[in-house]
Amino acid sequence: MSKFKEMLLSYFNEEQLEKIQKTKVIIAGCGGLGSNAALTLTRTGFKNFILIDHDKVELSNLNRQAYFFHQIGLPKVLALKENILSINSECNIIVYQEKITNENVEFLLKQGDIILEAVDCAEIKTLLINTAVKLGKKIVSAIGVCGFGDVEKIKIKRYKNITLIGDFISDNKHFHPYAPKVIAISSMECDELLRMVLNEG
Repeated sequence: MSKFKEMLLSYFNEEQLEKIQKTKVIIAGCGGLGSNAALTLTRTGFKNFILIDHDKVELSNLNRQAYFFHQIGLPKVLALKENILSINSECNIIVYQEKITNENVEFLLKQGDIILEAVDCAEIKTLLINTAVKLGKKIVSAIGVCGFGDVEKIKIKRYKNITLIGDFISDNKHFHPYAPKVIAISSMECDELLRMVLNEG
């Protein structure tokens, strides 16, 4: 047994950890929400990831995304894979450095068991949610993650196999994204995903 798994068994029982570790998590979008979520989920015990993003790390990302200065210019999926493995080297990670489109969305979402949606574009969010419903997969999505000083406005809305988290107001066209609120909502997405996997609450 690895030291990392031994550590996790201080927090979860064997049955819980087995559920967590066998779950294949799709992270659709590896920006502020997705990059932070990936590291949080890794620390929680998840070890099977499908990372999807077409962008590269930029200097402007470093105010809120889980990357480092030396990773500027790298594809986000590869930089994030590196950061995940620095926490738990036993993780299994598949990367897709491509945009999510009508043509590839079903193929991509069929790769995993549960989806953490973390994209900026409203149309792609809708596409991901609708496709998840069509495929019968659970999805956690964030809507309204920008601004600061108003985290009391964050809400959780649960439907069958779908959870929406955010303030439902602050889109990135009218508000800047800042680390505290982005990371708070990213963590809430992870907590909800964990709830779904363990069927608790």
